[in-house]
Amino acid sequence: MPTVEEMKKEPYFQWFEITPYEFFCEEFSAGIPTWALGRRFFDGKDVPPENRFHLPEIRTPLLMGIFGSAFCATLSHYYREIRPLLRTITGFQTIDQLVSVRDDDLSKVHPIDPAIIPNFAYQMYGKLPKSTPASILDGEYIQLMDAGMSNNLPIYPLLRPGRNVDILVAFDASADIKTDNWLSVADGYARQRGIKGWPVGIGWPKPEETPEQARKELIEAQAATAAEAEQKVEEAQAKQKDLREAASKQDAAKPTQLDEKSKFKPGNEKAGELGYCTVWVGTTEERSTDSPPITKPVTDDTSWQLMEPNAGLTLIYLPLLSNKKVPGVSPGTSDFLSTWNFVYTPDQIDSVVKLAKANYDEGRDQIKATVRAVYERKKQLREQAETQRRLDSYTAMAKKGEESLLHHGDQFS
Repeated sequence: MPTVEEMKKEPYFQWFEITPYEFFCEEFSAGIPTWALGRRFFDGKDVPPENRFHLPEIRTPLLMGIFGSAFCATLSHYYREIRPLLRTITGFQTIDQLVSVRDDDLSKVHPIDPAIIPNFAYQMYGKLPKSTPASILDGEYIQLMDAGMSNNLPIYPLLRPGRNVDILVAFDASADIKTDNWLSVADGYARQRGIKGWPVGIGWPKPEETPEQARKELIEAQAATAAEAEQKVEEAQAKQKDLREAASKQDAAKPTQLDEKSKFKPGNEKAGELGYCTVWVGTTEERSTDSPPITKPVTDDTSWQLMEPNAGLTLIYLPLLSNKKVPGVSPGTSDFLSTWNFVYTPDQIDSVVKLAKANYDEGRDQIKATVRAVYERKKQLREQAETQRRLDSYTAMAKKGEESLLHHGDQFS
């Protein structure tokens, strides 16, 4: 098992966010204007070309190619995609163990090279946080690819300090929603980073995990300080290899047709499973590491939590599930909805749109009520703050007037 120091030296992925205004990386706490993307930099300063004329900013077609370049993933990611299909092969476990042993090497090989652009953090020694890997400072170029290879719910940039997001609406159309459980991956990231206000413990429930096990995991993952959070991230990275090898040794039984269908059916919400629309709300209260609370989905009986003054981020989750109102279309059984299908007929596109609309209709009223509740809470807090400011202003004015009277005296002095 590699040490933490060895893991620090290993290349790993960073999340970059791009808007029409800025290209930014939260881990570096640094970014550049989007119009400067593609320019060369040295020690944080623009390096003009020899002819003194800069090339135009990167064109939209190249950016669109980067945003949709999931197939630039590593061989390790490729194998994880096709692994469910290989379970029917005789001797799969032996092959799986051989591949898992070489996972470190496979995670560094890209069959299709990602887009290469100049690195704006090149040679910025001593100017970036210590969490910045040395490979970024030494590399003149960086490679950009679709963030879906890391998590199909790209909400990380929305959680960084300064964004102050109140409501997140996540539409999840992943190929294997329940087993990949990207929502749980995002939850792990938020807990490792110690993000305040995040609804802890969300995601598709694991049928083999008891509530006691889930609570134990939350206690172990709880981060009290930023330094502790960074340490837990490093420890998680260091354990990644062992976890993958252990997972490869588990029974790889072929899933039945019923199993495939059940993955994309709405669960029993009363039993704690997820449905067409699930809402969680976090809290900004300080949590005790001895008993961190597990966030439960908001129901009609608990919708008052959205109005609590200490309510944190509200997450609305809408997965793409099969729906009885749209027969004949199921993300789990329809062949044309496979990850490996690249051609869709107009009828297939229309059927998927109908399915998405039907699923949205199932939770439309709940979404409206949630947005309204969060708005009313913020309005109430704003009015209370304005009232307090006016009171403080009047108090200051009265105190100032009283001091003025004492200074000049009155008719009896």
